[in-house]
Amino acid sequence: MQYSINPILGSAIFLCLLIFFLVIYLINKLQLINILKKSIERLNKTIRELDYQAKLIIKGDMELKLYQEEVEDKLNKLTLLKNLIIASLRILDKENLFSQIDEKTINDLGFRKGLILTMEGEEKFSVGFEPREKDTLKDFVKYKKSFIQALPLISADTEAGLELVTALQTKDFLIAPIKAREKIYAVFALANLVMPTDVRRAEKEIFSIICMYLGQCLDNIQLFEEIYNAKDELEKKVKERTNELVKSLRDIEAISKAKSDFISNVSHELRTPLTSVKGFSSLLVAEKFGKLPEEAKKRLETIDENVDKLVNMVNTLLDIARIESGKTEVKIAPADIAKSIRDAGEFLSPQMQAKAIKLVLDVPDTLLVYMDKNLIDQVLINLVGNAIKFTPNGGQIKMGVKSGGSQAVVSITDTGYGIEKENLEKIFQEFFRVDNTINVKAKGTGLGLSLVKRIIEIHKEKIWAESETGKGSTFYFTLNLAKEKSS
Repeated sequence: MQYSINPILGSAIFLCLLIFFLVIYLINKLQLINILKKSIERLNKTIRELDYQAKLIIKGDMELKLYQEEVEDKLNKLTLLKNLIIASLRILDKENLFSQIDEKTINDLGFRKGLILTMEGEEKFSVGFEPREKDTLKDFVKYKKSFIQALPLISADTEAGLELVTALQTKDFLIAPIKAREKIYAVFALANLVMPTDVRRAEKEIFSIICMYLGQCLDNIQLFEEIYNAKDELEKKVKERTNELVKSLRDIEAISKAKSDFISNVSHELRTPLTSVKGFSSLLVAEKFGKLPEEAKKRLETIDENVDKLVNMVNTLLDIARIESGKTEVKIAPADIAKSIRDAGEFLSPQMQAKAIKLVLDVPDTLLVYMDKNLIDQVLINLVGNAIKFTPNGGQIKMGVKSGGSQAVVSITDTGYGIEKENLEKIFQEFFRVDNTINVKAKGTGLGLSLVKRIIEIHKEKIWAESETGKGSTFYFTLNLAKEKSS
């Protein structure tokens, strides 16, 4: 049996199927559109993020460029300051100091105009300022000293600078004092920036530093001028004083020569009668002219002892006079100082034994030095004799010599009363005697150490003493070691 389909029904079914497939297709397309929308949103978000990052990069690049420009600007200003310092290091004149400032310096500071005025209105440097502007600044310096003194920097944003804005027809200016020893010497003014911006902190700081540096340079210049003038005055006074000292020295030399001549002449005149007195007193004491009463003999012995002292004094004075006048014949040659020390100890041993003084020797077998043997023997006898005189009974005297380097150091140490520190420098003066109870009992002329010092000075050597009250004294003198003969 055959069925027939209604064409209308077939068309309806076809249309339904077509619509069904179209719906499914649209649904798929809508889903695809949604997916594409989400993709577009993600892309837009990424683009926005990339745009934001790009803006940040551009902003950072601009900030870096600005920072780099600022750093370069600061470096340029530091280079300017360095060059200014180097150029002015050896400048010792005010005019030359301000000549280091020129138009390039002003431009490097970032300005077109510059002016340096002293407090008296004198121009030390000027570039770019018109006469009218200069007059304005001169009046400002003249009548606004209190502002300049009080403020380290005057600009348009300060009370003192407001009245200059109209007169200078710009807000781009800086004014600072140049002080020398807290006193304002000059005023430095800048105006009209090279770049059309506000005056930055960098310009203010470098300008203030330069003004302070110029002030320090002025301080140094003034100090140099004072020192130079003081030097001239000092040289003049030194020359005058030197002439006075030379004259005084000549007078002293003349007086010293007269004194030496007088001592020498008097000593010679005294020696003859003293020798005669000594001869007769010795004969009388020896009772060569007959027996004497005991009392008379004692008095004659006293006279004989005092004559001996006078003879010794006269001989010492003659020795000193000969040395001072250069008449003493000095024969410096290699000699054994160790032997001289032992000989001096042996020569004075009777006097030591009389006071039960122990002698200690600290000398090598032999030690050659350059010396006049006779004079150094006299030095040793005088120093040991002094030690015996001021060492109490039962004391000790030590004689020694040590070598070191190119010199020998001879020492004589006693266990006597000692010498006060304030008297150590005076004991080598003629006729000086330490004022103490021990010295009152120990008779002497005060000439022995003076003679010793002169003998050592003839040898061009040193002599000194160390002492502590109550613990004794040590006298030292030096002699040059003799060079060993090569075999």
